[in-house]
Amino acid sequence: MSIGKYFNRGVMALDAPHIGHVVKETDHNLVIFGENNERFDIPLSEIKTTGRNVLIGLTMREVYEKYFVNRNSPLPVDDIVKEWRLPNNVDLATYHARYPNSLFSRGVRISNEDFVGFVMKETKDRIVVFGENDQRFDIPKSKIKEVGSNVILNMNIDEFMTFKVNNLTVLPK
Repeated sequence: MSIGKYFNRGVMALDAPHIGHVVKETDHNLVIFGENNERFDIPLSEIKTTGRNVLIGLTMREVYEKYFVNRNSPLPVDDIVKEWRLPNNVDLATYHARYPNSLFSRGVRISNEDFVGFVMKETKDRIVVFGENDQRFDIPKSKIKEVGSNVILNMNIDEFMTFKVNNLTVLPK
């Protein structure tokens, strides 16, 4: 699950006051989106202290060398998700009723198929998308064109940018 004790906190290295924000935490890692379209998957064991921000006990160079990841790579999942398997004789209608589709962690694309970010939270009427350069967008679900392995929005980049919000704004409920 994305929301935990580190979610949306700023992240610092020993020699850098801001390397990004935590966008997801798993059993073992923090996924951090940086300001320059960067992504770092840093193990929880590297956390030195936590207060208002998360301090990683490494220099920025060490963070890049050890934990830099392609921003578009699939997001890591918790151990319980890795171990979960669909039973052989499952009634898919019952399965879908019990485990409704979630948009969480899916890639988001606009109508021309350009990648714009990942769904980091879903509410009844909107999705919160974390995009490149540490940007956040609150998009109404009515703008969703189709859902598959990615969420396709029925809009162009100019319209998409109108939904940008300050990434420090409280997440919608």
